[in-house]
Amino acid sequence: MKTSISYSLIAAAMACGLANAQTAYTIPVGYISLDVPANADTTINAPLQRPTSYAGASTSIAGNVVGATGLVASGFVTPACYLKITSGSLAGNTFPIVSNTTSSITVLSGAVSLQALGFVAGNTFDVIPFWTLNTLFPAGAGVGGTSDALNPTSYVLVSDYVGIGADRASGQAFIYCTGDAELGLVAGWYDNADPFSGTKNDVPIDPSIQYTIRAVNSATVTISGQVPSTNAATEVVKAAVTNDNYLATPFPVDISLSQSGLQSVIAATSDALNPTEYVFTYNNTATGYNKSAGAAYFYCSGDAELGLAAGWYDNADPFSGIVTGNVLQAGRCFILRKSPSTLGTLDWTSPLPYSL
Repeated sequence: MKTSISYSLIAAAMACGLANAQTAYTIPVGYISLDVPANADTTINAPLQRPTSYAGASTSIAGNVVGATGLVASGFVTPACYLKITSGSLAGNTFPIVSNTTSSITVLSGAVSLQALGFVAGNTFDVIPFWTLNTLFPAGAGVGGTSDALNPTSYVLVSDYVGIGADRASGQAFIYCTGDAELGLVAGWYDNADPFSGTKNDVPIDPSIQYTIRAVNSATVTISGQVPSTNAATEVVKAAVTNDNYLATPFPVDISLSQSGLQSVIAATSDALNPTEYVFTYNNTATGYNKSAGAAYFYCSGDAELGLAAGWYDNADPFSGIVTGNVLQAGRCFILRKSPSTLGTLDWTSPLPYSL
């Protein structure tokens, strides 16, 4: 059964007149607060959206070019935005916007065009600005800063979502510099690998992947924004070797594994003592860097020999029964480990776990 979001989450409901809207949309908004312990790696992403810039129905589709009306040329390029589909077979999927004219939006969809994926004229969509380093962590809030850009102590680590394999290291690390007079650096976010390449304040935050705060001091990150009102959808990568997918919990409430829809993209086992694919979650309250997973879960299709019914189980103790708790935490991240297979992708759709 779907639950309703309580008013402790929804801080207000605001009527927002959107471009091309015939009526005003009432958009629920809310906030979550995430603790960042000292001397620890803490996973994070933003399950609440920035204010919608445009909402409407497509007038046409040609490859990756979506027709629409009432647009401002290049209005969705700075700040960088993504297109979130809200109806049709692709509802919940998001695609970065690379350009737009007054009557069209061009997105990046990968090897297969948006049209080939199933987007059709009449499908509705929202245009939403990405969170960025400096909008999610303004002036280093929740992370910490340094006045010595060559010797930082706190970072935002970006998961390696391009590579293949298990237990991959982070792909990038960003630091917040409060200003380094000796190096001539102004206050802002920088790439730790090359702080002399300029500020990175506007680097987009991908809403579907894992980020990690590595902090020496405790802090709290408060994220406020629009409450998602559609299913969430993203790709899961399988490969010829064991492959870890570093994913984010997509909603601003904790959800259970059974609510998540992950059973559609994980290989079920009939042998509960020998599963091959897992969901790993983190203990985000524990201290320490490069922490191992706090728990591992698998999906069992039913194990007659052990008397286990179909469902999600804790790999540490499958005999404790089906896991029903909300183990995927709002604003946090997890790993989906796929066993060796044919290189390709699977579509993971997580149903909306609440009613608005």
